[in-house]
Amino acid sequence: MVPTLSISSVYYLRRLLRQYEPFLKPVIHEGAGLVANAEADLHAVLESLYPDTQELATVTEQLGRLILLHQKKDLLSTEQYDAISQQIFWILGLKYVLPPVGSVSMTG
Repeated sequence: MVPTLSISSVYYLRRLLRQYEPFLKPVIHEGAGLVANAEADLHAVLESLYPDTQELATVTEQLGRLILLHQKKDLLSTEQYDAISQQIFWILGLKYVLPPVGSVSMTG
């Protein structure tokens, strides 16, 4: 059985997707998979991006670990936090385009 994201992880991802929405661009070709957004079924998005069961299990576990790290914002440098954010969005098929410094607050 393929591991799934916890309800709290899905909630956290939805918050991130809403918060960063203006800075996210899909990196997959149109029609190649579902596009992640705050309203999407994130399990279905992952399944469409990673049709191989083993790969899906690997990225789901990796995403869970990245979310746990991301939630420890107070312990991370800005660079680490941004790098983890980029990894999370990349797994979801999105590219995070950093906003100009000082233009937007990304505190949740």
